[in-house]
Amino acid sequence: MNKAEILLYLFYQLISDKPVSRLAFCCDTHISERSFYRYLSDIKNFLVEFGIGLEIAEEGGNYTAKER
Repeated sequence: MNKAEILLYLFYQLISDKPVSRLAFCCDTHISERSFYRYLSDIKNFLVEFGIGLEIAEEGGNYTAKER
């Protein structure tokens, strides 16, 4: 997968109402945790920039997108 595909896949997973495990996602997509955090930051910036009423919540290494 390239960066764009991983970003879209992560975004889809976040909005699908099931928690995304950081470790499992990194393993499945063969990326580092640092890349995961960078992609997560890109998604957070996108949500803010375009006024989308979602925020990323983290609990115990699991991430979800929730309405603000």
